[in-house]
Amino acid sequence: MNVILDTNIWISFLFGKQLQSVASVFDNADIKVYVSPEQVTEIQSVLSRPKIREHISHESIEAMWELMRTRCYPIEDYPAVESAIRDIKDAYLLSMAEAIPASVIVTGDKDLLVLKQHRDTAIMTYQEFLVLFSGIKIQR
Repeated sequence: MNVILDTNIWISFLFGKQLQSVASVFDNADIKVYVSPEQVTEIQSVLSRPKIREHISHESIEAMWELMRTRCYPIEDYPAVESAIRDIKDAYLLSMAEAIPASVIVTGDKDLLVLKQHRDTAIMTYQEFLVLFSGIKIQR
């Protein structure tokens, strides 16, 4: 199963000090998590905000980057897509989903969640992802 974790999922796990929970997704050999340079840039931008940085440890951030480097699959080339998405800056996630093709985009972004689906890709919250794929062993 090909999965995209939205930036807000990565950041929320850093805030909640629950990076191990998302790391556990990678223990399932049937799941491949993809990241793109555009997503890495977005994460870097969010992490550069002083109000964000003061709540997240340097060690947690380094652990996230290491997880991305060693366990995620990079995707660099993907065409622009047309969509009725409300926030156009999130359209790259839909482009990634088409190019992979992704089974799921996991997000907390209401502009994406309202779509529920983009072509063959389901769009859901992390909790919905866990319920739907309850065979995934997630540490809490």
